[in-house]
Amino acid sequence: MSIDGQIGLHTAEAAALGFYFQTFFALETLVAQSADDASIAVERLDDVELSADGHTLLYQLKHSISVTPPPITVKARALWRTIKVWVAILPTLTLSDTTLHLVAIGEIPKDSPLQALTSLETDRSALVAAMVDEAQRVIDARSEAKKSGKLLPYSDRVDGAEAFMGLSDTERLNLMRRALVKQNSSTIDKIEGQVADRLKLLPVDQRPLVAKRLIEWWDRQIIYSLCGKRERAIARTELQAQIMAIVADLEQGKLFAEFETATQPKDYQPDGMLARQIELVEGKPSDLMKAIREEWKAREQRASWISANSAMASTITEYDLILTEHWSDRHMQMCEECSKQDDSKRKEGLKLLRWTHDEAPLSVRPIAAGLDSALLRAR
Repeated sequence: MSIDGQIGLHTAEAAALGFYFQTFFALETLVAQSADDASIAVERLDDVELSADGHTLLYQLKHSISVTPPPITVKARALWRTIKVWVAILPTLTLSDTTLHLVAIGEIPKDSPLQALTSLETDRSALVAAMVDEAQRVIDARSEAKKSGKLLPYSDRVDGAEAFMGLSDTERLNLMRRALVKQNSSTIDKIEGQVADRLKLLPVDQRPLVAKRLIEWWDRQIIYSLCGKRERAIARTELQAQIMAIVADLEQGKLFAEFETATQPKDYQPDGMLARQIELVEGKPSDLMKAIREEWKAREQRASWISANSAMASTITEYDLILTEHWSDRHMQMCEECSKQDDSKRKEGLKLLRWTHDEAPLSVRPIAAGLDSALLRAR
């Protein structure tokens, strides 16, 4: 996987987008399959590896969020980096049962010999000849630069060029006969919508929410597969079962704690009253940190529920009355038992604050059955 043409992105951010593009692309690809035996894996033989109907489809992904993505030409580093990968795995493949895909956000110029890679039926002879010329040009240019003591050019494509030239004429032609380029591919920010669009059997209003929940589940499965906690390939039957489970939950009105393990953004600014109240009872930095985190989770979770189903507003309002009642009962009792000394009031106030964080989630009923998260209770 590589990221080409990124603008305003740090290397770490680009790498993260690249990995997520792989996972999103894999999900959309599997959703689009009709073969019952289809399965997909990320970062195994290639960036994405699809098996379906006895065939293997390998995908090299070249993501870009540039306004003008780099074109795919015979000189493109994306092509030669891909060639390097394909030549390396060639001994492990049965080419007659394999299709090799280069997926790029950019497009192939109309006059480029790479237009031959838009269909498996097109003759590749002219393309292979053009690639041999380009590979030899790169190798020769580096050789001349080395003799002259100059900086060696084309470091971004020489490995692919040398690998390609290391093949026989027949091997080059056979390799490119199994290759395709998918140009003008969607960027990562479009894929969730495309996954939703592919859920044609579902009602239109359900598709976006099912796609969102599906991606959350999919992310976990990919991570588990890479960590060895599950099989490397995810089967289409697993995907179908998850879609059915999500739809069933939606129809039953079941709620989900989407933000239970989430972390608030670094620039999140809570209501200033929150810090002043904790300061008043001499709370510690850990009390403030926990309060800010839980407030953000509660706000985001409730907003998400209401966005998905406007009827949830009344359910949340009713639940807030329950939370208020529990807190008020304890506050009133605290006030009655508290002495007039400020130190005593602060100590009891701190106890009440910590009760909301530590004990309330265990003593106040959740907003819905099966939701035992603190963020859904004493907020």
